[in-house]
Amino acid sequence: MRDFKSRLTALGGLVVIVGGAAAILFAIGVLGGQGGGTTETGIKIEDALILDPPPAPALAGLDVEAKKGSIAPDFEISDFDGSRHRLSDFRGKPVYVNFWATWCVPCQKELPEMQELLDRHKDELAVISVNRAEPLKRAEDFFANIEKFNGEPGISFTVNGLDPDDTLYDKYHGLGMPVSVFIDANGMVTSVFNGLIDLATMEESVAEAVASARAPEGDSTATSSGG
Repeated sequence: MRDFKSRLTALGGLVVIVGGAAAILFAIGVLGGQGGGTTETGIKIEDALILDPPPAPALAGLDVEAKKGSIAPDFEISDFDGSRHRLSDFRGKPVYVNFWATWCVPCQKELPEMQELLDRHKDELAVISVNRAEPLKRAEDFFANIEKFNGEPGISFTVNGLDPDDTLYDKYHGLGMPVSVFIDANGMVTSVFNGLIDLATMEESVAEAVASARAPEGDSTATSSGG
């Protein structure tokens, strides 16, 4: 009985500690409804919208899910300047969707490599970065201070997206951070990574997405890696 009471007391202390840490994170804006904001030109950053994907005859019969071998859920998201973009705007080329945050240490290593990937494949690849529930200014300042491979400050992707309330992250079943989703030109998910990946893995995943879209119509077996 005494052991049980001791465990209960210890558990209660842990709850207090975790609760206090969460309160601090809420206070500084890491957690909670702090995402988005308003641009300098007065445009409000709207929440992401989940949409039905447009028809893809080559993928008829596949489920719509953020899972390898399925059709990627379509979405509309705000860029840093307040403009709206849809995933389906980029049908016809592979897309790399990446979820990140300023508090994510692995993201700090991954983002410059993503920039290098886009610089290498600018004409044939779209990279949609998705900031998770942080204020616009914080995300903008963070990107402005990250160095590219050549040492120049400042990175920017095809879409510098914002997900103010984690609508998109939740729909894409994010697990941890960062999260990378590669999608082929037809809109099918070819690989998903939960956690840090390097430039070599990014290159392999883009090549896999390109090969997937070139597979015979109706053949969704061209992809083989990435979970």
